[in-house]
Amino acid sequence: SFSFTRMAYAGILKNLQPPPPRPNIRIQPYVLGAYDKYKEFPASTEPEKNNFRVGGDLKWAINPNTILDITANTDFAQADVDQQVNNVTRFSVFFPERRQFFLENASLFGVGVGPAEDISGGTMRISPFFSRRIGLDDNGNPIPIDAGGRFVYRSSKRNFGALLMRQRGSDVTPGTNFFVGRFSENFGQQNRVGGLVTIKNNYGGTNAVSAVDGFFRLGESHSLSTMFMHSSTSGSLKDGFAGYAQYYYTNNQWKIWWTQSFVTKNFNPEMGFVSRNDIIGTTPGVFWYYRGNKLPFRNWIRAFEPGILTEFYHQASNGKLLERQINMNPIWFNFQDGGYFGYLVNPTFQRLTETFEPLGISILAGDYNYVRHQFYYSSDPSKIISVNMSVELGSYFDGKLNTDNIRLQLAPTPHFSISGRFNRNHFKEAGDPATTKKVDLYGLEARIAVNPRLQLTGFYQKNSENNLNNYNIRLSWEYQPLSFIYLVFNHRGFENTLLKRQTEDHVIAKISYLKQL
Repeated sequence: SFSFTRMAYAGILKNLQPPPPRPNIRIQPYVLGAYDKYKEFPASTEPEKNNFRVGGDLKWAINPNTILDITANTDFAQADVDQQVNNVTRFSVFFPERRQFFLENASLFGVGVGPAEDISGGTMRISPFFSRRIGLDDNGNPIPIDAGGRFVYRSSKRNFGALLMRQRGSDVTPGTNFFVGRFSENFGQQNRVGGLVTIKNNYGGTNAVSAVDGFFRLGESHSLSTMFMHSSTSGSLKDGFAGYAQYYYTNNQWKIWWTQSFVTKNFNPEMGFVSRNDIIGTTPGVFWYYRGNKLPFRNWIRAFEPGILTEFYHQASNGKLLERQINMNPIWFNFQDGGYFGYLVNPTFQRLTETFEPLGISILAGDYNYVRHQFYYSSDPSKIISVNMSVELGSYFDGKLNTDNIRLQLAPTPHFSISGRFNRNHFKEAGDPATTKKVDLYGLEARIAVNPRLQLTGFYQKNSENNLNNYNIRLSWEYQPLSFIYLVFNHRGFENTLLKRQTEDHVIAKISYLKQL
């Protein structure tokens, strides 16, 4: 009877005052206990030990545009763990950042060039700042962080921020300070110019990188992004330089690009990531998207998307061709249900300047021409049972290599999923001496969500190359909004440089509590 539609009862409220303003500050302390066990490690490493740590984060939203984050004794026990990859390429695998503190505002600091999700733009990566250089070693093992802070301002006109972290020293690595500063200014219709500085400092010296970059929208379909970088290291008499320019033309029917990049021999971004040094890269390509009426089986096929991706790499110091790839995909169908099927052929030239050893196969320096064939298939990923697979075969340097990847997933409900992965690399008469062998990598992943607040996730991997097992199991309970209890079991096995088997086990219990001030 007294609903808001009964205007006869409308009135005026007087003497109402808004509540007093409060500082928008959020603190999140944590307490952590851990049991660590190491086997076949150097004598300086305790075989077993217990750890107890406290720390936490503070976030202050100074105003709608400005945020200050402070962290002490930073911990990432709940972050996803990197999984093993059997790498048969000449260059390091790029593992993405998974730690929540560094994922926040990553788009401000994470400028650079790299392949898009559909591999357009080329495979060359140049990033003056890569957050995994902080708190992780080259093998992905955690290094304690004592403290740090991040200040970020964002608006429609400009963005700027700074990150400062202190990494704890040990018998292996010295205590290190990391700093990155970023500024960008927006102007016109989706144009931007900016700059970035990184500084890494410890008792061994200082490494500094400076960069200027820009993004220019040249029209509805045309864009150009560019960056120029300089690096210097104390104690080194030679500075390094790198840069790129990347053009895109994109509309509903075409994606055309040309990426030109260079990295000098002495370019050394110790807080960044570079695929390769002493290189000039030229990577043009084109995709065609056809969804017209002449497409056959339109009830099943959504689009026909052939393309060509080319990559040419010359050694910057002498101009010699080091690598040439002509990646052609004459067949690529995207299905109406979200699946796809494609075929690629890759005539490749490689000039090795030193011995290359993929998975224990020794390939000597020299010039090599070979052709690879690749087949890709994915079923409807929304179904209870889905499959994703790829098959690569053909010649490989001085021999042959067949690579099979398959992932089978069962997801009967939104609360449960389990998937199995299998990767096989079968070398045939490859390397010196000519070697034939198979290297298999098995994996099993599972997720159980009792509800959105209580979840159990885990994975298991076994690698036939070293017959070692890795697993990670994580229980997460959000017992109140943004406050968590974690229980983590982690086992890792590997071989050190002396081919000695080492294993490490960790059991971690962590509780965090969020308080809004």
